Amino acid sequence: MPTDTRRITLINLRLVFPTMTESATRELALQSIRQTIKGFLELGHIWHNSLDRVQAMIKDVYGLELVKQARESGRGIIFAAPHLGNWEVLGVFIGQIGPMTTLYKPPKIKGLERLIVASRSRPGAELVPTDRHGVIRLSKTLQQGGMTGILPDQQPNKDGGVFAPFFGIQALTMTLLPKLAVKTDATVIFAYAQRRPDGDGFDIVFTPADSDIYHADPVISATAMNKSVERCVLAAPSQYQWEYKRFRSRPDDDPAPLY
Repeated sequence: MPTDTRRITLINLRLVFPTMTESATRELALQSIRQTIKGFLELGHIWHNSLDRVQAMIKDVYGLELVKQARESGRGIIFAAPHLGNWEVLGVFIGQIGPMTTLYKPPKIKGLERLIVASRSRPGAELVPTDRHGVIRLSKTLQQGGMTGILPDQQPNKDGGVFAPFFGIQALTMTLLPKLAVKTDATVIFAYAQRRPDGDGFDIVFTPADSDIYHADPVISATAMNKSVERCVLAAPSQYQWEYKRFRSRPDDDPAPLY
């Protein structure tokens, strides 16, 4: 088990589950890292198999009526997909619903870029850069009743976020998603692909966002977004990417580093 991965995972779990026993915390950390490894191992199957074979991995779908209602209303949809379960499988499923425009940041390993772009484009997704031009494209897509996907728990730059509680810990939280929702009158739906036990495929889960995510106050909307992420995480805590340094940036009145 990578030492730094284990260290960060344990720090995060102790922060967000302070009443959990140490033995239970260590067991959850172990399960979480195993789930992350499964995610890497699954990539080859998802990227190289046909879309039909990937779709066959999906056994049940929950909350699809939320998507149908949003589509029937003519409003755009923002799929908020936390770092939970397998978001590549989720992307394939949503691609069968209709074309989607998503922000894309090239990987640090250059050799992977062509493979990732080709895979994520297969279901009909349009990948746009994580800059002003990409955000403008997202906005136009939503205004036209289209769909987009955004990772709501990705830590932004300080000028692109506000501090809001996430499991009771102040976390720098993006304001892009709520702002887009308000500006374009889009519906926000949280979504994830949860692994079933014993390697028996995945379940797709769609769940509504906290209503305050549409609030004009950025801290209130960011808090609502984090609450929505929390509900998803608590449904499958071992499948969340706890090794991510979610609390790396600290408020000015609490500058002590956590990692």
